[in-house]
Amino acid sequence: MRKLCLFFVILMCSACSLNHGKPIATLHYSKVEQLRDTGIYQVYFTSDVAILGLFKSRIGEGLVCSLEDDMDFSQAHHIRRSGFGFVERVVDSPQEIYKADVIFSESESGKGGEKYLQGEALVPLLRGRDYISCVFRVHTTTYKTYFSNLMYVPVGELLKAATKK
Repeated sequence: MRKLCLFFVILMCSACSLNHGKPIATLHYSKVEQLRDTGIYQVYFTSDVAILGLFKSRIGEGLVCSLEDDMDFSQAHHIRRSGFGFVERVVDSPQEIYKADVIFSESESGKGGEKYLQGEALVPLLRGRDYISCVFRVHTTTYKTYFSNLMYVPVGELLKAATKK
């Protein structure tokens, strides 16, 4: 009977994710530049928490941005127009400055295919907005997904980077 009870406890807990207990980072936008003419937008920011290496086991970590008013950044949710970029620390900086190489795309949920948005394709989606919202997100094998607080990237600066030749 004990083995059966232990089996059920393990079974019930295997579907659970542990609360990570890590401090929630507040990100502060610094600047954005387009990487040459590649359609990759380098978003620079600082954080009040050292965000890289928060977890030993991570499936994916990066900056996720929404080009719409969709603020559900969970992995299971599909944001139709979004951006994603891997984050790295800027080495030549005396303070903790990070850079994410963000690529924007548009896709249909469940239909496959993705269209990359850069330059003139990105501009109409940005016009009329003051900012886009981004979070730093980390998936782990053991803990619940980690999310930073929202960071707002000014659309005016992103438009300058998108139209700069």
